[in-house]
Amino acid sequence: MTAARKLDQYSHYTEETPLPKQRRPQKQNRVPATVKICLVAACCVIVGLLYLQQQVTSYYLSMELVQVQEQVNAMQQRNDHLMLSLESQRSLKQIEQIARHELGMVDPTYTATLVLNGPTVMAAEVESRWVAEQSPSGEGLGIFATLASWVNKVLPLGGVEAGTLHR
Repeated sequence: MTAARKLDQYSHYTEETPLPKQRRPQKQNRVPATVKICLVAACCVIVGLLYLQQQVTSYYLSMELVQVQEQVNAMQQRNDHLMLSLESQRSLKQIEQIARHELGMVDPTYTATLVLNGPTVMAAEVESRWVAEQSPSGEGLGIFATLASWVNKVLPLGGVEAGTLHR
């Protein structure tokens, strides 16, 4: 311990270390206040112009929307009109009117029927015409033609003939 005590006597001696050199604060390149004000003003102008452009676009789009809605309303009215016209054309009265006036059809309940009491000269003439047109023997006519000729002989109603058309 004696050696340690010997060192204690030198404890009041300290080595001085040189302090690092203090640097001078460098001169900062500051932006002048006028430039800052101009940049802020330019940003405000740009934001304002963008806002105005957005408002103008919104106005034009709303005008276009109104025009499209008017077109939709007009088309809806036309569709309703066409549906009404279609329903009126499908009605039975309209179909009957077209059939009567354009196609010349008549109602079957309004047809005139002539009833004769006895055979007249005209009925005998028609019967003789039908009998004359038929073949005398009925050979080779077929079963329907034979049946039709028999019905014409029994019931002289105006002539029923199977298999032929006379114009």
